[in-house]
Amino acid sequence: FVEEAFAEMFENNFPDDIKISVLEEERFRKLTNNQSTIGLSINRRKLGLLSEIFVLKGSLGQVMLTIGHELGHVLTETLDNPHDEEAKAYAFSLMWMKVIQEKNIANLREAIVLNNPAENGLHNVAFNFVERLIKSGRALGEVYLGLIKSTININIEPF
Repeated sequence: FVEEAFAEMFENNFPDDIKISVLEEERFRKLTNNQSTIGLSINRRKLGLLSEIFVLKGSLGQVMLTIGHELGHVLTETLDNPHDEEAKAYAFSLMWMKVIQEKNIANLREAIVLNNPAENGLHNVAFNFVERLIKSGRALGEVYLGLIKSTININIEPF
């Protein structure tokens, strides 16, 4: 289903330099102790090496949503500003889920529910930033590309 969604988005095959692992709870928690974390990624794009995505096993809808967010991190180089990096991942995941819904990939048209981001000053701030841009009339693709090209940024003072 990931390959199908990717092909619908990009009219291209899924990249060979990204590996996705969906893990049972016990194995996933060896990667992170944070119980609210359900996905994480290691972006090695800048080094020309294999990037990895790790997702906690769950419902197909949740796994696809999480993979979309993590793909948003690893498809391009990591941005210097952590808030912009998270916003980039959220913008991508919203585009990802839109394609899955529109094309009814994995029969998930009605099953996708967006989770509220963690209230940690990073994820929630980045998500709210993307949401405000969308509500102001910006297209998701414009937001995503703007973040990648640094023509859009959050401009938050460090905490």
